[in-house]
Amino acid sequence: MTPEEFKSIRKKLGLTQAELASLIEVSPRTIQGWEYGKQKISKPVEEFLKRRIYNDQSLNNDGSITLDVKDKELISLEEMATFCLQHMDEFEKLPLVQMFINYHKNQAKTELLEKHIILKSKKEN
Repeated sequence: MTPEEFKSIRKKLGLTQAELASLIEVSPRTIQGWEYGKQKISKPVEEFLKRRIYNDQSLNNDGSITLDVKDKELISLEEMATFCLQHMDEFEKLPLVQMFINYHKNQAKTELLEKHIILKSKKEN
């Protein structure tokens, strides 16, 4: 990623140098160094920004998120899962998803409790 691309993405995201620095936990001086080509932009930062710009392009004006499938006849389960993972924070806020997560958490707690009871009873015998 070139310094110009980096700066362009930052501006598309509507972030100041200080805001981006805070978001990715670096100093504003580091952001300046990247934008002026004085420091090399790390791959994890590049990937983060590319994902962030992709995620922002999926947001609608009302804050909802949609997967654009107009150019596809079919969408695979893997593509849907990838999209959901890219938008995990928003996805987890959906009531149906929260119910699903809570159900599986409760199932896992029940299994752990059952295993604990079994192990405890084996120790006592």
